[in-house]
Amino acid sequence: MLAACLTRKLLLSCSLVFASLPSLAQDLSGQAPAQADFRKGVELFQQGDLKAARQRLEAARAAGLDAMTLHYNLGVVYYRLGQLDAAEQAFARLLSSPHKVLARYNLGLVALARNDQTVARDYFLSVIENDGPDKLQELARARLAETGARVPVSGQRPRRLYLAASGGYDSNIAGLPETATTREGGLFLDAVVAGSVRVKGDRSAGWDLEGAFFGRDYPDDDDYNTRFLQGKFAWSEQGGGQTGQLGAVLSQSWFGPDAFETRYGVEGLIAWTQCPVGLPVDGCDVSLAAARVDGGSSFEAYDGQWYRLRARTGRRIGAWKLEGKYFWELNDRSDLTSASQFVSVSPQHHAIEGVARYSARSDLVLGAVGGFRYSRYQDSHRLLEGDAVVVQRRTDWRWEAGTFAEYGLSRRWLVRGEWLFRDNSSEIDSYSYQRHTFMVTLEGLL
Repeated sequence: MLAACLTRKLLLSCSLVFASLPSLAQDLSGQAPAQADFRKGVELFQQGDLKAARQRLEAARAAGLDAMTLHYNLGVVYYRLGQLDAAEQAFARLLSSPHKVLARYNLGLVALARNDQTVARDYFLSVIENDGPDKLQELARARLAETGARVPVSGQRPRRLYLAASGGYDSNIAGLPETATTREGGLFLDAVVAGSVRVKGDRSAGWDLEGAFFGRDYPDDDDYNTRFLQGKFAWSEQGGGQTGQLGAVLSQSWFGPDAFETRYGVEGLIAWTQCPVGLPVDGCDVSLAAARVDGGSSFEAYDGQWYRLRARTGRRIGAWKLEGKYFWELNDRSDLTSASQFVSVSPQHHAIEGVARYSARSDLVLGAVGGFRYSRYQDSHRLLEGDAVVVQRRTDWRWEAGTFAEYGLSRRWLVRGEWLFRDNSSEIDSYSYQRHTFMVTLEGLL
């Protein structure tokens, strides 16, 4: 039935049949009164009584029904009644669901109804670039042509470019990874550029070339400036609700004016739109990476191997979007020996992180972050304290918490303000610290 709808000029003219699809109907279980209101709302819509349909659908929502079909059909009714702000909010609920491409097309129609051609073009382009259903892509191309925008050639290989510029204050400028911080504050400027292009293949599978750059400058103390540059060449494929990637990674970092680490490695990732372990989540992914590390001429202690496992999942509940991550990292480095002293730079980390995002409006997101990391170093430190050598194994516990707000300037650009607090406690007192970071970022996609 959906395919039949997509052949019409405007998807919204028949979108309430979408509720009858099995893939969406299953999320209506367990809410008997709400189901009755929902089904009556669909019936009233089909009879052309839009206001009564809206009342029934809103009653289903008030009764506790929080389903993709309900939000989608509410969006349709709001659109038909000319309530464009409410329609936008309803369709936006689907942006983190498996039907996000369909939501973007409808958000494009809402933008067109407002005569906001720039936002509409962005949404229609995203339908094409994110490999939506063929019929939906045809509709998006038609809408783009009507706005006078350049329509991408069918089958064109996807390209992405992410840009971000930030400024902020760090209360405790960091030194090398896992070493003591400076305990001095300072202003900083950040820049991030990341992009990818499919060099061979089609939209479902092919070879991708990816690159990323990060730089942080401390205007008052450039000895702590950092740079990071990475390239990846990987095979990627998607289908059946699953995405996989396997590739080779090369990266180089700098600390101050000196080359710090060169890494040569491999990385693999697999992601599911519906998590296969049966948890009540919207999707999940797992990645594994391994690399050989060569320290620069002044940092031979960092020579060795590096391994990382990451798992991530999330869930949307109403206007809330929750995300959780787990990291495991293992380092086997050469470490630093100087006379009778020894410093290990070979930690094993276990970390969990959580993010809660609340969509206060269609263009405003408020959120909070939190996390904990446990670190234990491979060998005991031998440190000179006075005339005595103290032998102690370094173990750290790091807590972090923060808040942020994001304001959308357009479909592709937003401003983000954030505050983050970290408290690191260590068995070796010199590695214990507290740190506040404040930052404002402008970021976007091209």
